[in-house]
Amino acid sequence: MALSAAVIGGGISGLASAVRVAGLGHRVTLYEGEDFLGGLGTTFGYQGGHLERFYHCILPTDTALIALIRELGLESRLLWRGTSMGFMYQRRTYPLNTALDLLRFSPLTFTERLRMGLMGIRARRQGLNPELDEVTAADWIKGMVGERAFEILWKPLLSAKIGDQYPALPALWLSSRMNREKNTGAEVKGCLEQGYRSLIDAFERHLRERGVEIRLRTQVRSIERHGDLMALRTDDGKRESFDFVVATSPLVQFQRMTSRLGLDPAISGLKLDYQGVVSGVFLLDRPLTRYYWMPFVDSGATAQGAIEMSNLVPLERSRGLYVTYLVNYTHRDSDLFRKNDAELLALYRRDLEALFPDARRSVVDQFLFRAPFVEPIWTVNYSRIRPPTAVIPGRLYLACTAQVYPRVNSWNSCCEVVEGMMPALAAETAAVQVGGRAA
Repeated sequence: MALSAAVIGGGISGLASAVRVAGLGHRVTLYEGEDFLGGLGTTFGYQGGHLERFYHCILPTDTALIALIRELGLESRLLWRGTSMGFMYQRRTYPLNTALDLLRFSPLTFTERLRMGLMGIRARRQGLNPELDEVTAADWIKGMVGERAFEILWKPLLSAKIGDQYPALPALWLSSRMNREKNTGAEVKGCLEQGYRSLIDAFERHLRERGVEIRLRTQVRSIERHGDLMALRTDDGKRESFDFVVATSPLVQFQRMTSRLGLDPAISGLKLDYQGVVSGVFLLDRPLTRYYWMPFVDSGATAQGAIEMSNLVPLERSRGLYVTYLVNYTHRDSDLFRKNDAELLALYRRDLEALFPDARRSVVDQFLFRAPFVEPIWTVNYSRIRPPTAVIPGRLYLACTAQVYPRVNSWNSCCEVVEGMMPALAAETAAVQVGGRAA
């Protein structure tokens, strides 16, 4: 007999969980507090099409995500293109893609450049070495490239991603990131012809065809016990019971929802904060740069860097305009995050005009988006406290960004967490079918 299951969250973790749970033959209800699916992959309408609110790419090594794309019938829509990285230091741009580029990177001494190259080789070899979980990224980097190179190049990059808490960031996270992004020769990134909107729509079609009920604009306030069952209470005061629940919300939200369940303190008391993101989307009538990604370091900019998506995404999607993102990873309580859209766009527009003088006359349109829970702020030894996916076996499961570590937080990593959860979920819910009651 099929069980009733609730999936909380309509981002990639929730969508992938709903697909897999429905695939087991259970009756699934998907709850999403917003009026759209897709989470951070969602889009905004532009001139009859759709553009992403936040920048995304797919890597050839993203096997879990690519498998889902194939399963949803979109593999033929995947595009792969060579991309490159620039590095702006004191308003001068340097390519940083090849060994020769690194040898020519004049802000570092020749010895520092050689040590940087050796660091990259070491990171590729060490990959996911668990011993790196016990070492901070700052100490690991300084030990390989020295204090000066750390201050010039690495400290700005780490603080841009994690903020003032970067000193506690584990080396394992950075090694994993370098291993994922630089484990092949030339840099190659992928996208879908019609963007993430086409993937989100394919998920929705697939779920509805399998009888999944999707409830948008329905915020789950709490997860409770109801006898042998689990119950969800929503903001409108309604309460509904299910045989089991899969939550995909950020850990801090999950902890609030389950505060009355008396969960193990290792889960309920786990301290994991998140960086938010602010994303300025600019459409220009000419290209800004030939680089896909360019950090801004010591250049007087508010933005931490620029992502020129039109070096990856077909121009047809933006009606021939060039799409550039100016971004800041910043805490949701920061002054920057709290600025209104007009203030942030003015700051980003100033960056464009100061760093790329030709951009003054080329901006056609601009938009501002933000999200509060994006990048988990990892700390050393996080592998020891990472929460399990089976919170109450057979009844309550968690598949969220708090579990992607030491992998880079990405749609692929979220899919991997879901795939890793499924064997135990399938076995434990099958036991519920045999020994418990099916609602």
